[in-house]
Amino acid sequence: MGANVTVKVDLQGLEKKCSPEAVKRGKVAMIGQMITDMRPFIPRRDGTLSASGSAFSDGIRYPGPYARAQFYGSSYNKNRSFTFSKYTTPGTGKRWDKKASAKHSKEWGKVALRAMGVN
Repeated sequence: MGANVTVKVDLQGLEKKCSPEAVKRGKVAMIGQMITDMRPFIPRRDGTLSASGSAFSDGIRYPGPYARAQFYGSSYNKNRSFTFSKYTTPGTGKRWDKKASAKHSKEWGKVALRAMGVN
């Protein structure tokens, strides 16, 4: 049970103009760029978490309960709960998807359009 990052993109207009293969290429390129752009915001002690992100057709997945706890900033189960309050690397922390999205979302759209062949 890891962390899933999903970004909703409205491609209805482009899906009519582009082939399904082009739309798929655009999604893959955008997800790859998202992984790269999110890396500086992911908590980093030894780099394992930031290197574990995998691209899927519907988003990015970071595996394991550790990733989920870091992504949401806390973890709870029947026996104990804890909250992360100090991160070892400046500029990193929970909900790294929102930090990266605020900074790079326009670029992600441009990457997707270029990969689809639309300029």
